[in-house]
Amino acid sequence: MTNKFFEEGNKKYLRGDYKGAIKLYNKAIESDNKLTEAYLNRGLAKHDSGMYKEAIEDFNMVISLDPNHAEAFRNRALSHFSLNNSIAALSDYNEASRLLSGK
Repeated sequence: MTNKFFEEGNKKYLRGDYKGAIKLYNKAIESDNKLTEAYLNRGLAKHDSGMYKEAIEDFNMVISLDPNHAEAFRNRALSHFSLNNSIAALSDYNEASRLLSGK
């Protein structure tokens, strides 16, 4: 089943309307709070809006729902890096790399 709010949020995100995308991802999550990709994409929209701490919260949610989600670790690393938290960023990059390599 496709979530219409998620799909519309993706369209807004691709057009660079991050604020509009976040609102639609919020609605997608309200209708299905286990939709990991909505948290992931909302985190990306927040990151691209400069809301790095809030983006990390969304990536944390993805990781709590799917501890093997390499993309969530990679994106969380980018947000940590943007906050000048290089130790956390390196840790997340390493975890993403480990997950992608299958080790």
